[in-house]
Amino acid sequence: MPTGPLAEPASRPQPAAARPAAAVSVVIVTYRNEADIAGCLTAVRSTSPAAPAEVIVADNASGDGTVAAARAVPGVTVIERPDNGGFAAGCAAGAAAATGGWLLFLNPDTVITPGALAALLDCAAQHPAAGIVGGRFVHADGSTDPRSCWGRPSPWSALCFALGLNSALPGSRLFDPEAPRPWSGDLTGDRAVPVVSGAFMLVRRDLWDDLGGFDPVFFLYGEDADFCLRAAAAGYRPMVTGRAVCQHPGGRSSSSAGKLVLLFTGKTTVLRRHFPRWLRGPGVGLLLGGVLLRATASRVIGTASAERQGRPTARGED
Repeated sequence: MPTGPLAEPASRPQPAAARPAAAVSVVIVTYRNEADIAGCLTAVRSTSPAAPAEVIVADNASGDGTVAAARAVPGVTVIERPDNGGFAAGCAAGAAAATGGWLLFLNPDTVITPGALAALLDCAAQHPAAGIVGGRFVHADGSTDPRSCWGRPSPWSALCFALGLNSALPGSRLFDPEAPRPWSGDLTGDRAVPVVSGAFMLVRRDLWDDLGGFDPVFFLYGEDADFCLRAAAAGYRPMVTGRAVCQHPGGRSSSSAGKLVLLFTGKTTVLRRHFPRWLRGPGVGLLLGGVLLRATASRVIGTASAERQGRPTARGED
């Protein structure tokens, strides 16, 4: 009989049996999310999961009213961390306090729909080799947002980024291979994906422990890709299900300039971890080239726009 993550469900001990206090632990890492956290927690409490859940908020030293807002919601465990060590470190703190056989990592600016948690667990039960399950993001107007999953980073995707092809042809399977594939046809289906977004990610507790969780070297961005790629290397097949719906605006935890720096740092770290050794240096060079290309293009476009409108430019008043 096969063993490991691809084995039949009965061939692996079920983690929930070893951790009977909760079937699933919802872990939410906060940093200055006073305006969002009550809505996020209220939505979690209204999902009516098929099995008992516990909710843990790990606060990264917000210094505002986030902790008070989280404590105001009944039945929530709040961990106050002494400093902001990043998303991965916050998840580790929450997971360490969790008792569930499944861990659901959820961003504080999300709002999950009733039944979303049960849908994730159902997908996981139907696909025991998944190990990691995500859902379907929607915008505030209810339209589908494909960013709940991503393609696998590769030397080809780095080259497309360096040449600007993914920006010129967004969503192209050939020239934008890391872009999430749009949901089409049946919005309630399940599908295997290379990377599940850490903003809404259900993980088997034994898988989390076996892989050591998110690597804390990632401060923000990239930890989910690294974790999913390590899980795939161990034989798991991450999935998303359209039945688990989550509204996720994203981008509220960092400024636009800071976000770009964190994104580049995260992508570079993933590249150095998962590209063939001889391609790691060239791959970083391709990423840097793509950043410089976009910075140059942005400056040229800005200068041309200013000149058309008769405004002074960086070259002076002439």
